Amino acid sequence: MGYLAYFSRPFLLAVALWPFVSAMLTVPVLALLYHRDNRLRFTQVVVAYGSVLYAIGLMCFTMYPMPDDPVAYCAAHHLHPQLNPLQFVADIRSDGTSAIMQLALNVLFFIPLGFIAGRVFRWRLRAALPFGFLVSLLIETMQLTGMFGLYPCSYRLFDVDDLATNTLGTLAGFGIAMLLNRLFPIREADRTTVTSPGFVRRLIAYALDCAAISLSAGTVTAIATLVYNDLILPPDAPWQSIPSAGRFSFADLMFGVAFAAFEIVVPVMRGGRTLGGSFTHMTCETRPRSGWRRLLFYVVRSAVMFVAVFSGRIPWSGLLMIALAVFYAVRHQMPYDLLPASPSAAAADDTAHTTSSDSCSPADPSSTLA
Repeated sequence: MGYLAYFSRPFLLAVALWPFVSAMLTVPVLALLYHRDNRLRFTQVVVAYGSVLYAIGLMCFTMYPMPDDPVAYCAAHHLHPQLNPLQFVADIRSDGTSAIMQLALNVLFFIPLGFIAGRVFRWRLRAALPFGFLVSLLIETMQLTGMFGLYPCSYRLFDVDDLATNTLGTLAGFGIAMLLNRLFPIREADRTTVTSPGFVRRLIAYALDCAAISLSAGTVTAIATLVYNDLILPPDAPWQSIPSAGRFSFADLMFGVAFAAFEIVVPVMRGGRTLGGSFTHMTCETRPRSGWRRLLFYVVRSAVMFVAVFSGRIPWSGLLMIALAVFYAVRHQMPYDLLPASPSAAAADDTAHTTSSDSCSPADPSSTLA
């Protein structure tokens, strides 16, 4: 039971951490899948979430258990790095099955990493093998340095044999991926811009846009605040943020400017494709519009998205978000998608909507999740 607890506790820790960090790790994976394949099948979603859980689990298995009292532990334990690449031979002679099991587990833990590199990201061996080695080196370095100084000593053993066995596991996983690629060849991606995006594709594109907006607004805010304190305020004045304008701070205003740039100016100039939309091969202009109809579309869309972004500052915005969620669940569209299209393009729009939609259909073997 003690041996099983060594694995069950880190696994439970990984499951507990998964909901909190999955978004940060899963969204980029799904975005890359959309960018590469222009579709997202159910099996790909399962693999993406499984990859996230594996990444968290790998860190938990290699870093756990952590000492409850680091000072007392470091006073009583002195771990020195194991740098003999043939030490495993002596370990097998002295410990027998236990040593062999440890080596096998080191290989087994890195098989998924090689499989993900070869099957999900489709890397070649010259990229996958160094990646596996570097991941192993990162883990061993964290063990050697007490998680880069978080603990005052090395509480897990740095073992050069682990570098070899972990890299061997990456190679084995890559080989399995190559075999699976032969048995089930990967289809060529369709590069057509999707004009009827599903919920997941919309969400991923919006997440990428929000990341670009936040990065831009945050950078401008940081620079402006630095200039304000160094050049405008007196030299002896305490550090302070730029004065707010009413209920909105300077950071909020910069976020609003960045929002307008990325969600209005950019798609208007690029046929409805935001930066996130371009990366995931979609356009927010789901129907052909021109003139006042296109203007009305962007006014309504911007108003809805503005309420979503500043939901904490606008009264009744929570109820509006619930209403939008219910509307999308029923119609599989946003309200602004129903705004009138250009009359001359209405017939062509109906045909394009049928052929370019990425919603699931039982009769279509190439149907996608979103």
